[in-house]
Amino acid sequence: MSTLTLVMYAIPVVLCLYALTRADKSFQRGIVDSLEQFIIILPRMTCALVGAEFMAMLIPTKIISNLLGADAGFLGILIGSVIGMMVPSGPVISFSIAATLLHAGASVPAIMSFLTAWSLFSAHRIIIYEVPMLGLPFVRLRLTSVLILPILSGILALVVATILSLLRS
Repeated sequence: MSTLTLVMYAIPVVLCLYALTRADKSFQRGIVDSLEQFIIILPRMTCALVGAEFMAMLIPTKIISNLLGADAGFLGILIGSVIGMMVPSGPVISFSIAATLLHAGASVPAIMSFLTAWSLFSAHRIIIYEVPMLGLPFVRLRLTSVLILPILSGILALVVATILSLLRS
């Protein structure tokens, strides 16, 4: 088990123990809230993971690795960015797709671009929240201001991965 995994398990245990020491029923409320969230998220996660796995089965691994793999280079980063811009979903589905693509042969820089583009350009969020609440001029400025970021994040991931691999050898 990795150190990060241990830390992820330790934090809620420490918080639970702290909540138990309080007299305001924090522990009980925390357990109830956690169970409610678990009941809401479990079906979504299950559907997202199953859907992402079927997507991976329907799109041959060879195509994924050719278009998004390490050999795709900058083109993989561009394709990851475009795909990320087009995924109209929340984090459960988007991260499931990212994990599935990664396991099917996509490179880390391409997935970095995918996730960055998805988080910046979620079409449903732009249409439902941003335009009505902030106005089209603001949204236009925001989108043009960050247009290059998915590509830059992929390039940066590629550079960092290259440096790390050189340091390891």
